[in-house]
Amino acid sequence: MTVAAPASVPPPTRPAIRVEHLSHRYASLDVLTDISFEVAHGEIFGFIGPNGAGKTTTIRVMATLLEPLAGRVEIDGIDVSLEPEKVRRIIGYMPDHAGVYERITVREFLEFFADAYAVPELGVVDTLIELTDLGKFADRLVATLSKGMKQRLQIARTLLHDPMVLILDEPASDLDPRARIEVRDLLLELKELGKTIFLSSHILTELSDVCTSVGILEQGRLVVAGPIGEIAERLASQRGVPQDVPSFAAAPGPLPAGMGVTPGGAVIPGATRKRLKLRVLGDAQVVVPLLAGGTGVIGVEPGPGGQLLLHHVGGDGYVAEVVRYLVGCGVAVVGVEPERNTLEQIFLEVTRGDAP
Repeated sequence: MTVAAPASVPPPTRPAIRVEHLSHRYASLDVLTDISFEVAHGEIFGFIGPNGAGKTTTIRVMATLLEPLAGRVEIDGIDVSLEPEKVRRIIGYMPDHAGVYERITVREFLEFFADAYAVPELGVVDTLIELTDLGKFADRLVATLSKGMKQRLQIARTLLHDPMVLILDEPASDLDPRARIEVRDLLLELKELGKTIFLSSHILTELSDVCTSVGILEQGRLVVAGPIGEIAERLASQRGVPQDVPSFAAAPGPLPAGMGVTPGGAVIPGATRKRLKLRVLGDAQVVVPLLAGGTGVIGVEPGPGGQLLLHHVGGDGYVAEVVRYLVGCGVAVVGVEPERNTLEQIFLEVTRGDAP
């Protein structure tokens, strides 16, 4: 099975997925209104929104299962409405709560669908069993598998015809924590193999570690789309807050309680605050005066065992500046854990929380 293009082949110039002015309704209910976005090749794109926002409707249009009321959707330049058969050859679609045939073995399940896809070499089944780590379950009945293993089996099924784009609707729904982690790691491995993955979910923690770009949907409207870093920078720019605050140790005196300031003296809104977990050797209380009053510092909370929680504003460069400053002051820093809340922050800022 071919899983990646040779390194010498230049990346395609057209996007893997292009959605232009997509709208749809059921009877008198508008479920999608003028949605437009693109997904580049090799990305994991997270499609985020509450239940009823229109995620599944968008996915069904992409998968050629639903005709849009208006607009256009292309997969690698192919219109899903005009040439659905061509689109189906290059996508792998896994619906939410996809059913499985339970009274056959894992191998028989994949061989059945390989025949349905007219896959010429059945050796691809062994390759996918290995890729999805189903080897020790290959001869077991599907009915005996856990929910997480069934999800792996469904992902293996979507890969049988070597699609270039995977469209996965809530692939980790109803899974336990271990199974979620295993599915996440599998998605990252597929990305490394050159697949483009369109992944829907309403669980932000499920997406924050895997997605390179996101689209956020609310009440059938796309409120923002693009690379996560660019969206965060754009929102910070709109608030007038720099992503990195230089010269950490040069702040002139303590900050007012509950807020931060930029080097120019502008008040930083509370919604922009981030948290940095630090661990130092010795008493954390001794370190508090070194951090309090620093530029971009909102507050410092000492804890047991050398633990510190720094509330601050700033990006990765700011975190590096803080650590560099503490080490220069002779503090033995043995742990640094920035809070990974960028996606949650973006979601809270761009949505209003209206019921569908």
